Amino acid sequence: MKKEDLEKLITDKPPEVKAKAILLFNGYVQAMGKYQGESSTANLKTWQAAEEALNQYTSEISRDATSDNFSDIAAVLKYLQDNGWQETKTSLYRRKKQGKILPVPDGSYTKASVDKYARTFLKQTATGKRLSENTDELQRKKLEQELKNLILKNERDTFNFDKDRGLFIPKEQMDIELATRAGILIAGLKHWVQTRCADWIAAVSGDNKKVGELINIMSNDIDEHINHYASSREYEVIIDAE
Repeated sequence: MKKEDLEKLITDKPPEVKAKAILLFNGYVQAMGKYQGESSTANLKTWQAAEEALNQYTSEISRDATSDNFSDIAAVLKYLQDNGWQETKTSLYRRKKQGKILPVPDGSYTKASVDKYARTFLKQTATGKRLSENTDELQRKKLEQELKNLILKNERDTFNFDKDRGLFIPKEQMDIELATRAGILIAGLKHWVQTRCADWIAAVSGDNKKVGELINIMSNDIDEHINHYASSREYEVIIDAE
């Protein structure tokens, strides 16, 4: 590469880009001159290495900017603010001086490096938190949900275990059992009235003045019948369709 071509290439580039390009060019020229003065294998390798380094750097400089690249730090600031990141001109320039965000050789900033900078150092406008903090919050909620699922599974397994042990019965079976016992109670009451009616009449000799005595007798008989009904027994019930 000729000196004139290099100067044209770096005319509008940042000072640090110009400085590095000139340094590499001077190294290339010196290595070439040294090889021309002494054509040794070592000098040839030095010259070739210097030439390769210069060509690689000038190739990077001359590379056309893509849509993912930002031309300068002002464009970076606008992108960050437009995409929901809390950033100011002062803090961005300060972090640039600190080396937290750096341009590529042509002086532009790649979208990948800008996005990485935002994820690492900035807070989101919507949440006021860094992306890592949001990730931690999501992880916490995920763990809480997993714990709830484990508790629910344990309760379900415990219930199924108790059901297998006969501690629970299906609702349909319970409904049938209640209907059966209700039928037993009604049938028993009807039978009880029929069989005890004569005894009640005889007990008070048909005297209205003995109503209180009749009530006591009937109450005692009811208690006896309910106690009999409430005892654990097996019944055979036949329900006729009406």
